[in-house]
Amino acid sequence: MRILKKLNSFANLGLRASTLVFRFLLTFYIVKYLGYEAAGIYGLTLGAVGIMPALIGWGLNYFVARDAVGVPVVTAAAKIKTRLVVTTISLTLATLLAIGLAFATGYPLTAIYILIIALVWLETYALDLHVPMIAMEMALQANILVFIRSALWVPVIVGLGLWLPELRSLEAVFASWILSYVVVFAVLYWLIRKWPLGEIAKAPFEGEWIRGRLKKSWFIYFSDLGLVGLVYADRYIVSFMLGLTLTGVYTFYWSLTNALQTLMTTAVVQLALPVLFKAYNAGSASEWKHIMKNQFIKVAALSVVLGAGVFVASEILIHFLDMKDVTEYRSIFIMLLLAAVIRSCSDLLNVGLTSMKKDNHYATINLLGVILSVAMAFAMIEIFGFAGTGIAALATAILVAIARAIFLFKFSKTIGVAP
Repeated sequence: MRILKKLNSFANLGLRASTLVFRFLLTFYIVKYLGYEAAGIYGLTLGAVGIMPALIGWGLNYFVARDAVGVPVVTAAAKIKTRLVVTTISLTLATLLAIGLAFATGYPLTAIYILIIALVWLETYALDLHVPMIAMEMALQANILVFIRSALWVPVIVGLGLWLPELRSLEAVFASWILSYVVVFAVLYWLIRKWPLGEIAKAPFEGEWIRGRLKKSWFIYFSDLGLVGLVYADRYIVSFMLGLTLTGVYTFYWSLTNALQTLMTTAVVQLALPVLFKAYNAGSASEWKHIMKNQFIKVAALSVVLGAGVFVASEILIHFLDMKDVTEYRSIFIMLLLAAVIRSCSDLLNVGLTSMKKDNHYATINLLGVILSVAMAFAMIEIFGFAGTGIAALATAILVAIARAIFLFKFSKTIGVAP
């Protein structure tokens, strides 16, 4: 059993790493062959795709995941179906609002915006399925679906773009991304083919369950907004203050550094949560601190090594692809890499707060973090120009990590102490 778990862990890590490598290469392809403005639009699209699930998610996925653990498939699937109904209503209203605003302001809805809307819908549904699949101990299957929708199509469109210059467009990239969902839905159907689908289809909408969860989900909702805001808000500020071209440069470097943080989160940080939970629930302060210390050293060491690897690999590809113009902003890249290393360590501190069930503090720091991120971005860009993006990211990462560390140290003293 232990060997099977290790094999699953390696398979999950391999899928995640492969996904990041393909996305890494897609970023280079877009900058090299489509240009910085296209990279800027791509970055803003990634922001919309990342923000929308949290914005119209109402904090419900937290409860869907919890309520899907250890229950019959029909019970879990009925809740997932109910959650997807809420998602459909929310996406419909959000889309109608966006289209209404576009018409009211005279903003043209060109083909690329239709593609972006389709991606927002599909990626929101995908996340709403991914979270409960993890809870239902289908992590490997969930990560296979992530690999298909996030990476498998990348070498196809890059290869076609290199072969046929007329396909070198952002529209072609987005269309390929959307078409990957044909494979996703086919594989998903195959994975759940043995479920009692007829019984699930007849299950009623669980209105009382949704209403009960919505009453408790507000702090999770704002926390989710804070987390995605920390990741994506800055690119919109760059676009507003510096234009699409520099947004493209920023997105290029952000994509490379975010690959580091994402890999650290999925491969190391998230795995620390169960053992920290067990130590906390056992009331063992010494055990909890021992685990946290070891995990922190692991995260810090691995993130530094991976950061160095990302930098070296990027420099090699930049030289190989003759992208010398981008080296003008190497100092910003270094600052963003350092910020990603610090955020990886900070994510572990966040997991520590979660393990001690300090949900309100967890949410509050996340919210204050995004406010700080926005304020720092505006101030630093105003003072230092484009270089301010790196300064703001690094300063925000440091300050948020310090805040989490202070609270974590304070609450760690109360482990095992009777209230």
